[in-house]
Amino acid sequence: MKTITSLMNFLKKLASYFYPIKVHEIPSKRSGAIEVTLVNGKLVIDSENANYSYGSLQKILKKGLLLFDKNKLQQCKNILVLGVAGGSVIETLQDDFNLIDAKITGIEIDETVLNIAKKYFKIDKKPNVTLLIADAFHFIKTSNEIYDLIIIDIFNDQNMPKELFTDVFWNHIHRILSTNGLCLFNSIPTSFTTNTKNKVLAQFLKSLFRQVRRKQIEINELFVLEK
Repeated sequence: MKTITSLMNFLKKLASYFYPIKVHEIPSKRSGAIEVTLVNGKLVIDSENANYSYGSLQKILKKGLLLFDKNKLQQCKNILVLGVAGGSVIETLQDDFNLIDAKITGIEIDETVLNIAKKYFKIDKKPNVTLLIADAFHFIKTSNEIYDLIIIDIFNDQNMPKELFTDVFWNHIHRILSTNGLCLFNSIPTSFTTNTKNKVLAQFLKSLFRQVRRKQIEINELFVLEK
């Protein structure tokens, strides 16, 4: 029986290089239908219109992290991830940037997505990782902990909550970021409105941060910030 199961799994993995294979689908009140799909031999998490984890998004956030000075990134001991989804950026931090000893706190509001991350990607088994089901906007208002790196990747499908573009949100981010701390903010300016919001936000961020860079990667625009 084990041999047959192994063979079937191998054939599925092989077939996934030619077309995506749906492994699991579950409805989410916040994100619509969430799918776990086998693509090119690897599992990914997708909503109806966006990759949530372990696909193109993981590559984009890795490219964003590479924009920081390597030595500064290696010195980050306390990391906050707002918007965990499947946890691919946590995997990137530990596997690609060797931040295994850093304390990582992940905040995710959608319990359905987080349960998928635990079941299929064992994100809760990674060392020095604490996962909390919470509203990121409430969390940063009440947190008094200081972080060396904050990664912000908050979406409902392709939609970005309006709170991300408020002065209040960014003042709190600045408050809980350490001196010389780093911040990576992922946005998708899919409309004229979002493009305008990003431009206005960039001007405001220049009043808070020592360095503000905007980097277009595919359809995503990353804000690379240094305090």
